[in-house]
Amino acid sequence: MRSAILLPIATAVFLVLIGNYYLFSGTKKSIHQYKENPPFRIEDSTSSGGIHLLLDKDTKTVWRKKQNGKEDFDFFLEMKLSHFWNGNLFFPREFKNLNVFACPGESLPAFEMRFLLRESINVDKELRMPKDELALVYRFEEKNKTKVSIPLSKLPKFQKETNYPKNIHILTPEFKLIKTEGCISEVELEEVP
Repeated sequence: MRSAILLPIATAVFLVLIGNYYLFSGTKKSIHQYKENPPFRIEDSTSSGGIHLLLDKDTKTVWRKKQNGKEDFDFFLEMKLSHFWNGNLFFPREFKNLNVFACPGESLPAFEMRFLLRESINVDKELRMPKDELALVYRFEEKNKTKVSIPLSKLPKFQKETNYPKNIHILTPEFKLIKTEGCISEVELEEVP
């Protein structure tokens, strides 16, 4: 074969192989990020910025409230599904506490937290906002505390399910800080081991 034909074919094959490797490695990284922090909704009605830092598992990164919001909450975090898929059934998770951490060197601000069970809807079939069920309300006003563990024992006992999204919820804490300013570094759901 002549080099005028062989060189473009070899270049095309090489570029396809490089492109496939790039696509595979990028997809693998995205899947790992999805397992760590699924793409649920988070909202900061105060427009303070950095709300995603509350879920990054790093207590050195912080969300600082800079002004009051326009809603009756400052922020909400859709955190985790009430169930996990084992390949055959949706098994319920068991949650122990919702842990809230203060910013480094500061105390937790006074806040009210509404813990919502947000309806999981199949967005491919339904074009509407999910319905919320209020599971518990917690008011924190203690001084000089850097962490609070809010017991989740009052959550309903979830059952095994076969059909998504029936009786499967997105656990969603909704926070309202009592004052105009305040700082939180992390919010985490603690499961029963």
